[in-house]
Amino acid sequence: MIKRTLTALVAAIALAGSVSAQNYLFNNPDNKSYLGIRAGVDISSTAGTVVDNYSNGAGFTIGAVYNIPLWQNLYFEPGVHFFYDTFGYNLLKSAEPFVEIDGSVRNFGFRIPFNFGYHFDFTDDISVSLFTGPVLNTNLTAKTHFGTVKEYNMSIMENGFKRFDMQWDFGVSMTYAHNYYVAITGAVGMTKAYNPSVDLTGFRRNTCNISIGYNF
Repeated sequence: MIKRTLTALVAAIALAGSVSAQNYLFNNPDNKSYLGIRAGVDISSTAGTVVDNYSNGAGFTIGAVYNIPLWQNLYFEPGVHFFYDTFGYNLLKSAEPFVEIDGSVRNFGFRIPFNFGYHFDFTDDISVSLFTGPVLNTNLTAKTHFGTVKEYNMSIMENGFKRFDMQWDFGVSMTYAHNYYVAITGAVGMTKAYNPSVDLTGFRRNTCNISIGYNF
């Protein structure tokens, strides 16, 4: 009788522990809002372009997010990031001799994500999140740069580069010990970042970002 009682008690404890672990995985009772800082590297591509003298480039982002729990482990995470993106640019000089000049477009601005995500808390120290949402890019400057060929260095904000463009984020992140953060994010261009004229379709901005951070 005592043996059966002990066996039943152990089974009940194991079941309770299993249920508790599952609840922790999908509905952590310790969820709370927090501020995080982020820094990352960007790889940018020019999608949907017939302006074939533009090509992929690299850049970086740095900024902050604020994580707001909504329901169970679902959260909303807006943020503000300063970004610096580049695109390759190949120019064909219009005056003889006809030669190509390799340069770049250098783009500064603020990136404002509005991500919704869900985190899975596998242990007290390890959490994995899936997130997605719209991103607004506010472009402050976009200038061509050709090194020593100064006459072709100019702002293209008045020549088709948009003040605002939209993307859509998809990403996965991991948090360790509640504080240390790493993520991979892909962002698909929803609107054109550059559209010089009705005769040229310009391009949308696609980016891939690898970032690290710290949560307070």
